[in-house]
Amino acid sequence: MARNIINMILWHPGLDINETIITYIHRGVVGNIKQINGNSIDRIERGFLILVEGTQIPYHRIVKIENKNKILYKK
Repeated sequence: MARNIINMILWHPGLDINETIITYIHRGVVGNIKQINGNSIDRIERGFLILVEGTQIPYHRIVKIENKNKILYKK
């Protein structure tokens, strides 16, 4: 589901990936939650979101996707 939402944002003419915030579980940081901006995304793979610096985020760890302060996905 999270992958489909990110794909929709990337291809939808009315949405901008640069205005997207993705919240995901990241063990080891305070609260185990981290947020990234959509412009950090390099590509989407079958099981992972790949960030520009090479970090792989499994889709099952994504807990929220927001675009222009609207929640498009929440686990």
